[in-house]
Amino acid sequence: MKLIIKIIQIFSSKLVSKIAYKFMSNPRTRKLRKSEEKVLNESSINNIKYLNFEITKYEWGIENTKIALLVHGWEGQAGNFASVINVLTKNNYKVIAYDAPSHGRSSKGSTNMFQFSDFLETEVLNFEPHLIISHSFGSVNTATLLRKNPSLKIPLWILVTTPHRFIMRVNEMSNHFGLNSKTKNELIKRIQNDTQENINQLDMAIYCSELINLKKAVIVHSKEDKVLPIEGARNVSKSFNNCSMIELNNLGHYAILWSKELKEIIDKNTTAKNV
Repeated sequence: MKLIIKIIQIFSSKLVSKIAYKFMSNPRTRKLRKSEEKVLNESSINNIKYLNFEITKYEWGIENTKIALLVHGWEGQAGNFASVINVLTKNNYKVIAYDAPSHGRSSKGSTNMFQFSDFLETEVLNFEPHLIISHSFGSVNTATLLRKNPSLKIPLWILVTTPHRFIMRVNEMSNHFGLNSKTKNELIKRIQNDTQENINQLDMAIYCSELINLKKAVIVHSKEDKVLPIEGARNVSKSFNNCSMIELNNLGHYAILWSKELKEIIDKNTTAKNV
C-alpha cells in the first residue's frame, strides 16, 4: 500500500491527501463488551436528527438533578463509559451521553474529528451540565465547545487522557501512508479548510489557556498510555488556571476507562461536599 501511494503522490499529491483525509474522516467501529452493551440498554435511548446523521442519545438517572455529560473519543462510543455510570447516578447525577456522528449506534457517513463538538453545541446549551467527563479526543471536542461558548459555565471537567497538538495526528497519518512533505502539506490545507484554524493553533494547551468558563479541571492519564504519551497531557495541564493532574500506573489508553482507580477519582470529585 505504501509503495502504491509513494508512486501516486509523485503525480498527484492532492489525490493522495484526499485519500488520507477520507481515511481520517471515516472512523472504525470498535466492538463493545457485553457489560458495556448492558449498561447502554439500561438507559433511556433516543435518536436526534443532525445534518445527515441520526445521533443516538443515552440518559441515565432522574430529572431535576445535576447533569453529567460524557464525551467519548475518536473511534469510541458512549458505551466506553459504562463502568462509571453507577458512580455518577449514585452521587445524584443525571447522566447524558451521545454516540458521535458515524460512531457507535449513530448512523454512518463521512465526518471529521471536530464535527462532534458542533453537534454538542446544539444540545448542551439546552441543559448546561454541571460536570463533563471526556476521553481522548473527546477532550478536544469539549475544549472546542467551551472555547466557543464562554457563557456556558462548567464547575468541573474531568479529562480521562487528552491529546496535545493536532499536528501529531497529522504526523501519525503521514507515517501511516508514507506521505512526502508536499502531500503532507496538502493534507494540512484540507484540515485547515475544514476547521478554519491554522494547524499550529489546533493545540489543547492553547485552547485550555483561553477558557474562562471552567471552575476546575482534573486530568487523569496513565504513564503507560501508548496512544497519547503522558508528556502531552502534562503540557496541557499547565495551561489551565485551576487544574490538577493525576498520573496512574500500568493502565492502557482504553483500560483506564474500566479501572478501579478512575471510578474512585470520579467518586471523590463528584460527592456533594466536593462539587
